[in-house]
Amino acid sequence: MVAVVSPAEPGAVRGREAGWGWTLLLPPGWATIPSEPIAGRRAVTKLLDRRLAHLPRDRVVRLRRQLEAELRGLVAQARESGAGSLHAHLALMRGLPVSATCTPALLRGGPDDPRLLELLTTALDRDDDVVAVDVRPVAGLAAVRRRRHRLLPVEGTGRTVRSTSVDWAVPLPDGDGALLLSFATVTEPVAEELVLLFDAIAQSLELAPC
Repeated sequence: MVAVVSPAEPGAVRGREAGWGWTLLLPPGWATIPSEPIAGRRAVTKLLDRRLAHLPRDRVVRLRRQLEAELRGLVAQARESGAGSLHAHLALMRGLPVSATCTPALLRGGPDDPRLLELLTTALDRDDDVVAVDVRPVAGLAAVRRRRHRLLPVEGTGRTVRSTSVDWAVPLPDGDGALLLSFATVTEPVAEELVLLFDAIAQSLELAPC
């Protein structure tokens, strides 16, 4: 089932799926993008139109080409994990074009259910370069946090870029699944700052039955 995602109060987004609802607080400037290919491309185009409108024309062409390819790659990554949508941020930081995404996905199944393990394996991709795994509290629950790197295909270019990802697997209070929060960026020069931001967003999570 695809989650229903909608705006909440300013800076917040809500999702609802399979009897559970969640709220995340996002900084200003994040946009919701569907992971479906055609709708996703249109949403990426609109986001770039808004974010790059103030830049000189001689800078826009190169920046737009780069950011469009990177964002589409992140959208494809979210689609592969089974998410129906993702939240994306696009800005200039220290003069660098920065892109980042947050993808929530609710996975159903008990701790011993092989289907849940299969879903987690698909969503997290065992072939990635795992940097760290630990357990930290989120929303009053013991969540698994994993930081990883992967080579992400850049759509239409035949090349790859390294992405830095942080995944939080938060168990549902009823014991029948987990909410997976996956964050990613391909802007390596500011990856450390973005990892701190990703962790802060994860800590804002609120979960409740609906």
